[in-house]
Amino acid sequence: METAIAQGRDTFGTVLRTHRRRAGMTQQQVADLATLSVRAVRDLESGRARRPRRATVQLLSDVLRLSGGTRTAFEAAADPLPAAEDGVDWLLPVPRTPLIGRDGEHRVLSELLTVERQRQVRVAGITGIGKTRLTLEVAHTLRHREGWPVLWCDTSRSFVDTSLVDAAECALSELVGEDALLVLDGAHGPAVDEAAARLLGRFPRLSIVTTEAAPSREDDAQVMPVGPLAVPSGERADGAMDCPSVRLFHSHLRRFRPHQALGGPASAAVVSLCRLLDGIPGQLVDAAAWCLLHSPEELLRAMAEDTQRFALPPTAPAGGPDPLEGLLGAVGPRERDLLTHLARLPGAWTVDEAVMLSGGSTRGTVGLLHALLMRGLVRTADEEGAARFRVLNMLRPMLAAERSGGDRAAAAEAFCR
Repeated sequence: METAIAQGRDTFGTVLRTHRRRAGMTQQQVADLATLSVRAVRDLESGRARRPRRATVQLLSDVLRLSGGTRTAFEAAADPLPAAEDGVDWLLPVPRTPLIGRDGEHRVLSELLTVERQRQVRVAGITGIGKTRLTLEVAHTLRHREGWPVLWCDTSRSFVDTSLVDAAECALSELVGEDALLVLDGAHGPAVDEAAARLLGRFPRLSIVTTEAAPSREDDAQVMPVGPLAVPSGERADGAMDCPSVRLFHSHLRRFRPHQALGGPASAAVVSLCRLLDGIPGQLVDAAAWCLLHSPEELLRAMAEDTQRFALPPTAPAGGPDPLEGLLGAVGPRERDLLTHLARLPGAWTVDEAVMLSGGSTRGTVGLLHALLMRGLVRTADEEGAARFRVLNMLRPMLAAERSGGDRAAAAEAFCR
């Protein structure tokens, strides 16, 4: 691994020399324009300077007038971490879409790592809530603004075992005294805990972020639950375009219906869809994809008639796993019973109202409610005043069907209340 790293840095020296010669510049000219010593430029080209600072690489890009993909490739050649070694792809993915409505979460996660110096953070939330997208944005911020090397591993494709930890140790071997970030996307299980403990002990300035469906383990890691985007506070469309969930929905709706003019019934339908889908980013993106087949007004009506049909995007294969079953599968019987009772309430409710409805003790009910919130099955209501909550609308059809003995019509009616 160390040989591969050294070769990667020699490659940067070769790339630097190639671009300098193409520009018709001497080492002295590059050094003067980049405010470097000629020896620094010479050492970079020869490979003796093995860790170019990010600011230095950016200065060299400016001096050589590199842009677009050429500049990206030049700066990537100076990256201190390998893209893929030992069968593990450590390459940080490139965001394909802007991050909408997560300014607060982005700031908090960034500060947990850089200001509070938390070494292990679990970003938790249900499927489609945007855990990976948020973490990816923060990883790029730390890489480009703070100069942190970042290793990214999609653990849904790479099982967390001893070989992966060995590969991470090799990739981080030259960064023992530097800040660095390791992201285990989709991590879960005891193997992740063992891997994190080993790596954190080996590298005192390493921070690890994991993304997972539910924070089911008790340890020293900081848990950051990610909830849905804010939804419009009322049914009216006035001013709703400033709401994060509506902005996200509309950004994708435009791709499928570029001539769709929002206003009147269309805007009201979009507002209702965002409220119906609880502002869950993945659900909003899928719903926007359905708008290639239906107008927002038609989609809203169709969802009222058959909620299961729209639980997945239109491109999903038939007969796939039911996402609702997956959300409820790991919930214990006491939590599920409380969830079923709460789903009967048509509007938002307070903690005290939940305790009264459950008929149980305050301490016991609050503990169950906290677990449901951490799992993302209950969301805070976007209302002023006392803290109020709602069961996710996507869960209410299944819970209503259980109460009515599998009556889907009753489930659809409950879903659209």
